[in-house]
Amino acid sequence: MENNLISVEDVCIHHQVKINFIQSLEEFGLIHTTIIKKTVWLDSDELSKLERYLRLSNDLEINLEGLHAVAHLLSQLSKMQEEIISLKNELNYYRPLN
Repeated sequence: MENNLISVEDVCIHHQVKINFIQSLEEFGLIHTTIIKKTVWLDSDELSKLERYLRLSNDLEINLEGLHAVAHLLSQLSKMQEEIISLKNELNYYRPLN
């Protein structure tokens, strides 16, 4: 598991972001970090989320509350897309074969 972990300190240096931003994202429940031996780590999946939030924050100047709202809307959109696929599959199952 540790192979998929990236130090938050390294992420901050690479993306030129303050650790406070990452801590705030975690407080809002947008990302999750892991602490191992007093070092804070991000899973690779969490890194992709962090990078998405960084782009939204920097490019569109969206604040933390806005990021939380966007994350919620994206989650709802994803669930609706899954439901549409499921309903399409069910519809195809019941369609008569011609």
